[in-house]
Amino acid sequence: MDNILQLPFAASATHMLRLIEDQAQIGVWCVNLHDSTTIMSDGLLRIAGLPHPSNNTDALIDLIHPADWRIREEIWAALMSGLCAHRELRIVRPDRTVRWIEIKADVVLGPDGQPMRLDGIVIDITSRREAAQSVDRSQTRYQGLVQAIAAVVWIMNVDGVYWPCPSWCELTGQSEAEWRRGGWALAIHEEDRARAKQAWATALERREPYAANYRLRCKDGQYRWVNSRAVPLLNADQTVREWIGLILDMTSSAHTITQPSCARLENLTGPLVRAARAMLNWSIPELAAAAKVSDSSVKRFEESSGNVLRPRTRAAIRSALEAAGICFTVPSPGEVGLRYRARPPASAQD
Repeated sequence: MDNILQLPFAASATHMLRLIEDQAQIGVWCVNLHDSTTIMSDGLLRIAGLPHPSNNTDALIDLIHPADWRIREEIWAALMSGLCAHRELRIVRPDRTVRWIEIKADVVLGPDGQPMRLDGIVIDITSRREAAQSVDRSQTRYQGLVQAIAAVVWIMNVDGVYWPCPSWCELTGQSEAEWRRGGWALAIHEEDRARAKQAWATALERREPYAANYRLRCKDGQYRWVNSRAVPLLNADQTVREWIGLILDMTSSAHTITQPSCARLENLTGPLVRAARAMLNWSIPELAAAAKVSDSSVKRFEESSGNVLRPRTRAAIRSALEAAGICFTVPSPGEVGLRYRARPPASAQD
């Protein structure tokens, strides 16, 4: 009667083991240390690519990648010392494919307290390893791209706390404490500071991308034109998780734009001024303040197609735009265009 009850249970356990091994890519093994007999499950043989049935321990050991033989010795030494082992290594299967496996093993002691049996499992972690390597490659590419185009990369959490930023400290000479306290604004040229801070406050309030061009004081005391950008990273509920930003050095040789020939003053038009202001992310009041003219003068000029302003006012608007890095160009006779170029202040040129 007992045997009749045990048979279905034994069959069920065997089926369950086969299901677990198939679905989880797991194999089990056991080594009797008294006579060196080895038992390997079907799941382990499938992972190793060995024929069924097989209990050839040497055939399994021979699959270990030559570069990982040291790990095999470490596992064996741990088990012989009565310790558990948990390591990852590579095997080269008979079909020459390489698989990553995770080994977890324990030693079973006999009545005399000496190691009697080794029990262990093997997990095929090739997919996990490949996914991790893919992430690492993507991260490496990202870091390489950022280093190629940006002088500084910074992160700020939703509470306004800045992450450590060695590249900012290296560029500006500020201490880590100054940076963490939000001292970035103090490194901006005083003529550009209010505009940059207002643009940042607006971006924070509206949870929208930030962009500003300004002169940044570097650790050598000279000012360089930079383009600062940041975007909010959002949670699923559209709340801000953190901000990530870049500072692009527009003065370095990698970003310097050769100055083309400038357009004549009378060719300056309202649409050009409007486009230049958009490139600088300036509002009408900001341009008016920089040019020391009224807001209505800027608005009236942008909305007109002719020279509705006095030459002195047009010259002030143009000078303000050029001081911020805009260059009006003549690509061909009768045409006028514009480009942004880094233009350090007079103090940096002296």
